[in-house]
Amino acid sequence: MGSGLNIKNLLLIKRPDDIEETDEMKPWIQKFKEEREFDGIKEETIKSDITRLKVFLDFCYNRLGKSPDKLETHDFVKFFNYLEKERKVSKNTQRKYYLLLKVFYRIMRMQHVISDFIEESKERKRFSKIEVKHYDAVDSNILNLILEKMLESNSRMSIRNALIIRVLWDTGCRISEILNLKYKDCNLDNGTFRITNTKTHEERVVVCSDATLEALKWYIQFNPKQSPDDYLFQSQKGGKLSRNTILKVFNKAVKELKKEGKIPEGRRITLHSLRHGRCVDLLEKGIPIDIVKEYLGHKTLDTTLFYSHSKERTQKLLKTIKKIL
Repeated sequence: MGSGLNIKNLLLIKRPDDIEETDEMKPWIQKFKEEREFDGIKEETIKSDITRLKVFLDFCYNRLGKSPDKLETHDFVKFFNYLEKERKVSKNTQRKYYLLLKVFYRIMRMQHVISDFIEESKERKRFSKIEVKHYDAVDSNILNLILEKMLESNSRMSIRNALIIRVLWDTGCRISEILNLKYKDCNLDNGTFRITNTKTHEERVVVCSDATLEALKWYIQFNPKQSPDDYLFQSQKGGKLSRNTILKVFNKAVKELKKEGKIPEGRRITLHSLRHGRCVDLLEKGIPIDIVKEYLGHKTLDTTLFYSHSKERTQKLLKTIKKIL
């Protein structure tokens, strides 16, 4: 045990993006991290950006034999060819690398190094041809099917998981926003919740239905920890619940419902479909689009407008028009 070996590093299976941080990389990564923290970027986002940044820096030093401030335009072309051909990175992920590099060189006050590559990429539409996949909206019928499937075991954990899905539907929140809720953020008298640490860095207040509130009050009486700074939705030991826990049970329910033929195979249903569905539902019920924007915490009205023109809403409008013809 005193040999100085890092047993953990030796035993763990390395993933494709696990690049060892070298002394050459450290100053770049440290400055990047400090600047992003100062900009108020979330820790999870910074962490994933640094994982990609290490891939880039490793390529610079070990493939090109250059530091990132000495790169030429064609060096960036080589890097993206490397991502595609050797690392088998998808087009969508390549675009994430492209956006990361734009931020990295701006933060390092070295835009001149990458400016020609950026201009060429715009002219040749290198990163604008990537297909943007959208999710299908969940409506109340599909929601009930998913909730029933999740509640089949009737265990407390199943009830907790289904309750989270119902709160996501009522509030239109992102899963991270709901899992970050603490007792101090919740008014359990009227069912309102203060959403903090948001994607847009602006707090907002959301609400749940009376039925959801009643179920929530029943659930939280069994929480191991109940102080103002404890999380509303907890693991069995009272800690913060993992996002992956909810993703796994939700996706499993959808997969089983598709197998049973209750949800069409072609429907692209994800957790984000709940947020999509809530937006469409509010617009369908006549809530003004600017109010929907504020309620859901969209950064721009364009995002809300996308939902207002979604295929689900268009199909409903066509049926309504047909009835009055």
